[in-house]
Amino acid sequence: MKKIRTLVRKEILDILRDKKTLVMMIVVPVLLYPLLLIGLSLLMTSMMMQEETNTALVVSYPAGYEEVAQVLDDLQEEDADVRLFFEAADTEEEMDLNAADVILRLETDEEGVLQAKIEYFSADTYSYDACELLEELLEEYRLELAETALTDAGLTMDVLYPVVYETVDQTSLSESFGMSVGGCIGMLLITTILLGALYPSIDAMAGERERGTLETLLTLPVTNFQIIMSKYISVSVFACVTAVISMLSLGGSVLFLYFGLIPGTLSELGAISPGTVLSVIPMFLLTLLVTALLITALCMCFCVFARSFKEANNYMTPAMLVVMIVSMVGILPSVTFDAHTALIPIANVSLMIKDLISGQFDWTLAALTIVVNFGYSVLIVWILSKMYDSEAVLFSEGFTSFRIFQKRSDINPGTMPALGDVAIAVLVVLLLILYVGSAVTVRSIAVGTAVTQLLILAVPLLLTWYMKSNRKSLFLLKTPRFSVIPGAILLYVGAYLTGIALSLIMYALFPGSAQNLEASYAELFAQPLWILMIIMALMPAIGEELLFRGLIFGTVREWIGERAKESSWEKENNERPFGSDLQQSAAGTQGTRESRKERKHMAAIWPAVAVSALTFAAFHMSLVKLPSTFLLGAAFAYIIYTGGSIYLSMALHFLNNAVSVMVSVYPEQAEKWVPFLVKESYSVSEVLLMLAVGILCGTAGYCLLRRKGGPSNFSVVN
Repeated sequence: MKKIRTLVRKEILDILRDKKTLVMMIVVPVLLYPLLLIGLSLLMTSMMMQEETNTALVVSYPAGYEEVAQVLDDLQEEDADVRLFFEAADTEEEMDLNAADVILRLETDEEGVLQAKIEYFSADTYSYDACELLEELLEEYRLELAETALTDAGLTMDVLYPVVYETVDQTSLSESFGMSVGGCIGMLLITTILLGALYPSIDAMAGERERGTLETLLTLPVTNFQIIMSKYISVSVFACVTAVISMLSLGGSVLFLYFGLIPGTLSELGAISPGTVLSVIPMFLLTLLVTALLITALCMCFCVFARSFKEANNYMTPAMLVVMIVSMVGILPSVTFDAHTALIPIANVSLMIKDLISGQFDWTLAALTIVVNFGYSVLIVWILSKMYDSEAVLFSEGFTSFRIFQKRSDINPGTMPALGDVAIAVLVVLLLILYVGSAVTVRSIAVGTAVTQLLILAVPLLLTWYMKSNRKSLFLLKTPRFSVIPGAILLYVGAYLTGIALSLIMYALFPGSAQNLEASYAELFAQPLWILMIIMALMPAIGEELLFRGLIFGTVREWIGERAKESSWEKENNERPFGSDLQQSAAGTQGTRESRKERKHMAAIWPAVAVSALTFAAFHMSLVKLPSTFLLGAAFAYIIYTGGSIYLSMALHFLNNAVSVMVSVYPEQAEKWVPFLVKESYSVSEVLLMLAVGILCGTAGYCLLRRKGGPSNFSVVN
C-alpha cells in the first residue's frame, strides 16, 4: 500500500499539471448548472412576458364576412393581454401568412352552414398562439349559434350534453416535474462526471507515452498492477470530486430557484419536502461516486491503447457517445426504474434520479444500482489490469487489432484477421441482415432467408480474401479425426437434449415469445421440402459455421493462444535458475511444460468457445431459443477444437437443422418416431428427465473427446 500511495501522489501531481483537468472538474460543473437552470428559467420568463405584451395578432379573412369577424372580435375579453386584430382581404393574394399571423378562410355552403378553415405556422409562436385563440373564439361562436337555434326550438343546451364527465389527474406536481426534467438532470450529471474523468484518464494513460516516461515507470520496483491501480485511484479521485461538485452546484441552483427567483412556481412542489431530500442525499451521493468509478474504468480502458492526446480523444469519442445515449434513457416516459432496468449500468442512475425528483425513491432499487455499477467497475478494472500487463497493448502503435484498414497490397500473405477485424465483420453482417435481409424477407420469407444465409457466408470469405489469410488454418478445412466422431455425436446429443429442456422452461416463462416464433416460421414451412433443406439446413450449416466457428472462434482462439504463449515464455524464462546450463534447464523443465500444455490450451480455448457461442446465440434473435443455441454453439466449437476440422460441426449443424425441418413439415410421422420432440405439453418430470439425459450424454461425449481428441491441429499449439 505504501508504494501505491506514493504512485497515487505522483499521478495526481501529473494530472494537475494539465489545467484542462481543473476546468472540467471545477469550472464546468460550477458554471454549467446555473447557466442551464437559472439562465433558461430567466429566458423562458422573459419570453412569456414578451408574449403577454404582444397585444396584436393579425387574422386575415375574406371580404364579405365582416359580420362574422365583428362577432368574433366582440367575443374577446376586454382585459385580455393578447387580442386578435381582424383584417379583411379583397383578393386571394392579400391573404398571405407573411403579412398575417393566421388566415381564416370562410365559406357558406348550400345549406347555409358556415365553413371555417384556419391556416397557420406551427413553428411560429405567434402564429400558433393566434390559431389557438381563434379556435376558442370559433367554438364560442358555434355554441352561441347552437344555443340560439335551440332556444327558438324550445330546447336547452342540455340536449347537446346528455353525458357530463370530468377527468382527475392524480399525478402530483412533483411527479410530473420529475417525469419531465428528472431524466435531463440525470443525463447532465452523468455527462459532467464523464467530462471530469475524461482528461485525467487521457493524461494518466496516453500522457505517459507522449512524455516518454512509460518505460521509466515500468523499471521501478513495482508491479504493473500497482501502477495501474494507482492511476485508477488517481483518476477516480478527480471523477468523484467532479460528482460532488456537480451535485452541490445542481442543488444550489435548484435552491436558488426554489427560494429566490420563482418561489411562486416551485413552491407548489410540496411533495418534495426538505426532509425527504436530505434523507436520500447520502444514498444519492454514494450512487454518483460509484458511477464515477465505473466511468473512470471505462475511460481508462479506451485510453490505454492511445499513444498521444489526439489518439485518446479519437478513441474516447465512441465511449462518450455510448454513455451519453444510455444516460438519455431517463428522458423516455415509457421506461421505468425497476429490478430489470436497475441492472443496466449508467441507465439505472438516470432512472433513479428521475424517481428521486418525482418523490418515488426506492431504497432497494438504489442499493441494487450501487451493487451493479460497482460490480461492473470491478470487472472493467480487472480487464484493464490484464491489458496493462500486455506488452502488445502498452507498446503497440494504437489499435493494431484493426488490420483491415491497411491496403491489401501492404498485407503479407497468411495474415490472420485481428479481433477488431472480427468485430467489424460481425457488425457488417448484422447491418446487412437488418437492412438487406429484412427488406427481402418482407416480400418473400423464403428468399429473404436464403439471402440472409448468403450474406453470412459472404462476409467471412471476403474478409479472409482481403486479408490474404490462410483459410485452411483459420477455418480448419482439414480431414477430421474419425476417432472423435462417437464423442462428437454424444456431445451434440447431450447439448441438443439439454437445449430442448431449457427451451421448454423458456417457453413457460415467455409464452408470448414462443407464439411469435411459431407464427414467424409458419409461412416458411409452407415451402417445398427441398427448398427448406437448402435454405434452412445446408446453407446455415456452411455459412454460419464459417462465420461463428471459423472466423470468430478461430480468430479469438489464435489471439488468446498467442497471449498464452507469450505469458508462458516470460514465466519460464523468469523462473529459470541463473547460471544453469540451458540444455539441462530445458530438459529439466520439459516434463513441466508437457504437464502444463493441456491446461494452457484449455485456458485459451474456453473464452473463444464462449465468445463464438454467445455471438451465435445472439444472432438468432430469439429469447426462448437463447439457451439452446448457446449450448449448440459451444458444443460445435469444442468439437472443432478436439476434432481439428470444421467439417464435423458442419455435418452436425446440418443434421440438427434437417431434423427440425422434418419435424415441422411432417409432424405426424415425427410423432411416431420421435414423440418427445412434438408433444404439445411436457410435465415437470419429463423436462427433468430430458435434462438429466442430456447432461449425461454431454458429459460422456466431453470425456471421450478429451481422451480421443486433442488440440494438435491448432497453430496456437505448434
